[in-house]
Amino acid sequence: MDIVSYSKAAKVEREVKKARDSYTSLDGRLDAVSVGNVISISIKTELPIIGETGRLYLVQKDSSNQNEPTMYTYTGVIYVKVGGDRVTSHTENGAVNLNGSKAVIYTHPDTHDADMLTDGKMNVIMTREERHKLLNIDIEANHYTHPDTHSADIIVDGETHVSMTTAERRRLSTIDPWEIYSDLVDYADVVTYFAFDEEGRIIRQVVTDSYTEQSVMEPMWTIPSSTDSYAENDAFLLISVGEVYRYDGNEFVQLSAILDAIYEYDDEGRMIAKSITTMGSTPIKTNYTYVYDSSGNRIAVKKYQG
Repeated sequence: MDIVSYSKAAKVEREVKKARDSYTSLDGRLDAVSVGNVISISIKTELPIIGETGRLYLVQKDSSNQNEPTMYTYTGVIYVKVGGDRVTSHTENGAVNLNGSKAVIYTHPDTHDADMLTDGKMNVIMTREERHKLLNIDIEANHYTHPDTHSADIIVDGETHVSMTTAERRRLSTIDPWEIYSDLVDYADVVTYFAFDEEGRIIRQVVTDSYTEQSVMEPMWTIPSSTDSYAENDAFLLISVGEVYRYDGNEFVQLSAILDAIYEYDDEGRMIAKSITTMGSTPIKTNYTYVYDSSGNRIAVKKYQG
C-alpha cells in the first residue's frame, strides 16, 4: 500500500498523528498515512536538530529500537515514532516492511525526462545528435567484413591494375629480358614484330631496321595472294621464314631484318630453347638452351653458335 504522495507532503504530520492515536488495525493506520515525503538517514543522531513538519524520517539503524529501521516524524518540538511500527528493508525497490507488511514508499513514474539518466556500466543513454546520426546510417552499413585471404578468381581488372592468369604467369616467367641479346643489336631505332601461339607465348620475334610507322597485322604462314583489305604501310610477320612484309600501296615489300629469334617450350610452358639469327652479309645464329631443376627453377643457360 502506497504511503507516499509527493504532491501532498504538507498534510503528512496531521495524518501521521491521527494514525498513531488511532486504535484501529495496522492496515487502517497505513491507510490513514496515505501521503508523505520520506528522508532516509543512517543513524538517529543524523536527524536534523530542527526537523521539517510534513516529512517522514526513516532511521536505518535506530539504537533506541534495537537497531531496527524506524520511522519518525517531527512534531515541531521533538521527533516521535510513527505509531511505534517496526520498519525493515524490503527486497523490492521503493518498499519497506512495516510490522511484517509491505509498504510502498516510492513508485517510479511511468514516464519521465531522459535528461535525468546517466550512463551505466553496460548501457548508455543517447543524445539527440547521436540519434540523428544513427538515422542517417544505411541499414547493415559496414555489415561486410573482407576475408583475410580469398581466391584471385574473384578479382576483376581495374583501370590501372589488372589481375594475372596462370597462363600469363607461365608466359611471363619464360620471357627473357632484352639484355640477353641486346649486345647483338646496335641500332638506335628498330621495329620489333612478335608471333604468338594459342597460349599467348612468343614463338617468333623479328627485329627490323625499318622504323617507318606500321600497323602490324596477324602473323601469317604465307604471303597473302591479294592486297585486298590491306591499307598502305600495313605489315605482317611471315612466321614460316621469319620475314616481315609491308604493303607500300602497290605490293608487299619485304622489310630488312636484323634479328630473328625462334622460341621453343616444353609441356609445362617453360622455355627450353631459343635461337637468335643476326642478319648481315653472313647470317650468324646463336642458340640458347635452358635447364631447370625439379621445382621448375631455371638453373642454367647454355649458349653456343651454329
